[in-house]
Amino acid sequence: MQRHIGSLRSSTRNHPRRRAVWLVGLVTAGMAVTAVANEGLQDSLPPITGIHEVADNLYLLANSETEDQSAWTGGNTAVWITNDGVVLVDTKLAGYGQAILERVREVTDKPVTTIINTHTHFDHAGSNTEFPDSVSIVTHENTATQMARAECSPVTGCDAFKGENRRYLPDQTYADRLSLFSGRDRVDLYHFGRGHTNGDTLVVFPAVGTMHTGDLFPWRGLPFVDVEGSGGSAVDYGATLNKAVAGISGVETVITGHIDTPVAWSDFEEFADFYNHLADAAREGLYAGRSAEETAADYTLPDRFRGYDAEPETVLSIM
Repeated sequence: MQRHIGSLRSSTRNHPRRRAVWLVGLVTAGMAVTAVANEGLQDSLPPITGIHEVADNLYLLANSETEDQSAWTGGNTAVWITNDGVVLVDTKLAGYGQAILERVREVTDKPVTTIINTHTHFDHAGSNTEFPDSVSIVTHENTATQMARAECSPVTGCDAFKGENRRYLPDQTYADRLSLFSGRDRVDLYHFGRGHTNGDTLVVFPAVGTMHTGDLFPWRGLPFVDVEGSGGSAVDYGATLNKAVAGISGVETVITGHIDTPVAWSDFEEFADFYNHLADAAREGLYAGRSAEETAADYTLPDRFRGYDAEPETVLSIM
């Protein structure tokens, strides 16, 4: 099994979530959304369509993804209202800081005090630098390292934090687990290993039984694994998911990286099962001496994963 993905191989024909990954390819090719935002053209960006209640004091700013790729705003943003202020989980593409604040003001007058980034990618941390300097930014320690790199791909997004913007680098990091705040405000952060990147954070709101997965669970289909850019691992991904399923309890509702509506904990378990089933098939093919192309072509998606994207060209991405 190959550890590296040579390109952003994605099926964009039938699955809108795969088209989100295709957009990453466009950014890599130079069509960076940050360039648009920095030129003061935020008005040309697709709008955030609304703020949707997930649970008491927890809201979702979805990524507005439709069949029309021009409506894409980046990853899902969670809005958690605490006694002292607002916690955001991820900040979408560059140029959405003001739009996020406007949506937050629809449900509370409290200020944004904290941003938690699930990982470093441009569509999840893109607007970090558009919030007040007083906002605390929290990430996994590997994500902080990625953000502070001198050079990186546009997907990784380190260019956003250079020069004067270094003040927006994370001011709090953790290794395996971190709890923020107390009582019903508590937020638990977990890192179980490499997957989408080497710094994936799962964010749990225990008081309302809800978790934000970032792109460790992006959609119902094979994820993009950023091996070269952000230290992800297609090999470790399945074990990381299994550790998360075993290590987190009390969650009923899940906000994914890019699905527009919350899903159930059972969907997260199913995604882990899906990934591991396919990874096991890849290993069996390797041990049997078959090529990655042969193994991918022979793979049959079980009925229990009906609706998942696992076409041969995407199956190749973990082989």
